[in-house]
This record gives sequence, C-alpha cells and structure tokens, in this order.
Amino acid sequence: MDGNCPDCGRPVMKASEEAYFFRMSKYADKLLELFRENPDFLVPESRRNEMVAFVEQGMEDLCISRTSFDWGIPVPNDPKHVMYVWVDALSNYVTALGGPDDCDKFNKYWPCDCHLVGKEIVRFHSLIWPAMLMSADLPLPKQVRGHGWLLLGGEKVSKSKAAKGEDIIDPVILIDRYGIDALKFFLLREYTFGQDGSFTNEVMLKRMNFDLANDLGNLLSRTVSMIEKYCGGEVPAATTRDEIDDDLIELATGVASKVEERMNEFQFNLALEEIWTLIRRANKYIDEKTPWILAKDESKKAELDTVMRNLAESLRIVSILIIPYMHTTSDRMREQLGLADVEGVWEDAFEFYKMDGCRAKKGDQLFPRIDIDKELEALYALSEELKAQK
Repeated sequence: MDGNCPDCGRPVMKASEEAYFFRMSKYADKLLELFRENPDFLVPESRRNEMVAFVEQGMEDLCISRTSFDWGIPVPNDPKHVMYVWVDALSNYVTALGGPDDCDKFNKYWPCDCHLVGKEIVRFHSLIWPAMLMSADLPLPKQVRGHGWLLLGGEKVSKSKAAKGEDIIDPVILIDRYGIDALKFFLLREYTFGQDGSFTNEVMLKRMNFDLANDLGNLLSRTVSMIEKYCGGEVPAATTRDEIDDDLIELATGVASKVEERMNEFQFNLALEEIWTLIRRANKYIDEKTPWILAKDESKKAELDTVMRNLAESLRIVSILIIPYMHTTSDRMREQLGLADVEGVWEDAFEFYKMDGCRAKKGDQLFPRIDIDKELEALYALSEELKAQK
C-alpha cells in the first residue's frame, strides 16, 4: 500500500519503545484445539479458517504495554507503562461484571453467549481474548460471530474517508427521507450476515419499493379498505373453510417457529424472507379468493367474511413477527387493524384467530411508492452537496 495503512490509507512509520509482552505463543496449540473441537466457537466458517491459518503460520508474543504516552490504564507495579488498549478493552468484559472478585454477578452473566464483532476485530476476540482467559483460568465465551463490512464502490464504508469527502452514506439523511424502519429492513434483508455487502442507492430503493411498498404496504391497505367497505370496519368472524384457507392458516401459524430458527443462527435476511413468504401468500390469497366478486353475491357473504378475517389475522401475525426489525411499522399496522391497545406478544404469532371484536380503520400508507429515477437524482445531488461541504 505504498507505505500507507491498508485500512485508513494514512502513512505508517517505524517506532520503538519499551514494552511488556504477553506470551501468546504458549497458547497456539490450545487455540487450535479449541477451533478443532468446537467449530461453532468462531463463525462464519470463513473467519475461523482465517484464524486457524493465522495461528498455524506461527504465533508471536503480544505487546501489551506502551511507554510513549501516559494516558491509559497504568500497568500494575510499573506506572511508567500503560496497558495496550485491547488488553484493557477485552478485560472489561470481565471487570464490568465485577469479576473475577464479585462471583455472584460474574458467574450469573459469564461466560457470554456470543461476542458479536466486526471482522476486523475477530483476531482480538477469537485469539487474544481466549488466550488471556486461558491464562487466567477463566471460562471462554461460548461463541464469537464476525460480521462483514458495508462496501461502497468495492471499498469499506469509512468514517475517515467520509470526513475527507471520499464517500458519503449519511444514515440520518436516509432515515429522514425513508424512515428508520425502511433503512433497517433493507440492511437486514439485503445482506447475508457474516459477509460483506455492497451498498447502492438503487438496490436500496428497489428493495423498499418491492418488499415494503408493493408487498406489505399494499396488502395492509387493500385488506383494511375491504374490511371497511364490505364489513363496515368490523373484523368479521370466519365461519367457512376450504383448502385455500387451510393453506394460508397453516403457513401463517408455522412462520414464527421458522423465524426463531433463523434468528438463533443470526440469519436475519432469511428470517425476514420467512415473514415475506407469508406476506406474499396473503397477497396471492386475495387473488385466489377474489373478494370483490364474492361481495356481489349475497349468498357468498359468509365466505367473504372468512376471507376478510383470514387476511386480518395474517397481518396481525406479521405485525408481531416484524417487531424486532420494524417496531414502528408494527405499531402502525396494529393501529389500522384495531389492535393499538393490544400488546403484540410473540406467543400470539403461533395462533390464528385472535381478533374478535377488532375494528379496522385505514390510515396513511405504510411505505409510499418511490419514483426511483427521480430519487436517485435527488440522492446524488445531496451527496455532491455533502462532499462540497467537506
């Protein structure tokens, strides 16, 4: 990198100072044994393979103190040294719990279930930290998960680069324009956790249009409008049932367990895909049942009521499932479904008929459809304006 840091691009230079070292090399075999006997200790697999290769090439001892400055935590019995920041930072996982002296609190919360870290600090959490704990004869964390980077133009989105005007993604601007729920949804749905993801405005806007405006927003709007039009706003009882109804109900009541499985594996994008499977199925259910045709035949009133109830219940379940991702959207959905005063309890997502006595009332669109070409032009203009201000 022409003598520059490969991450931030700033020049590097040689320096020397007196320091203490931690004998990391002593724990190389133990670390390899940890990865071999407990492959889920570090995930995804690509990160584990990187760390195994790093240890196998030869583990060097670790510099753990500095003498070129005096701010920091003093080394015990040698105050002219201050602790290397990562030794201080990693030990906070234990000392913040009062450990190892406050055994009650420490034993209650340690070891942690998961360290969730960026891939650039996986080495600290999966090699240095376990070696420190081994040295102190303390339990290791149960798992370390290293997530990837958000890329812009093939390079990591960086605060230092943004400060120089090299790349601009201002989340505040995106939230102001589209809402925090839409942005959270895009980031969680578009990218596979653990891998890098390339950000573009166009991909973001398309995802918002297709999944949020078209699929979810349109489903809620159509359903509430039809309940108002055909049922006077009251969510009716379901008194009929056929194979199409059974198919929707079976899918709707089985989604929560699938979402749980995906979430337990940190597969956020796949968890959202499970939820959207129900949303798309409910939209298809409308096309299959054609309620606008049923409404023309008084003898079909019971079937029409069942369709309205099944759609409302499907949306109720969706409103619960999306709470971890889009809690504001969930609240808005529940208000239109007549559930504003009913807490969205996770266990209720496993049951279907829970809306007796609810009254639906149409509100604003959840996610207005975006004119992508015009919006791309507006975002480009904002980006250029921000660069000019740097």
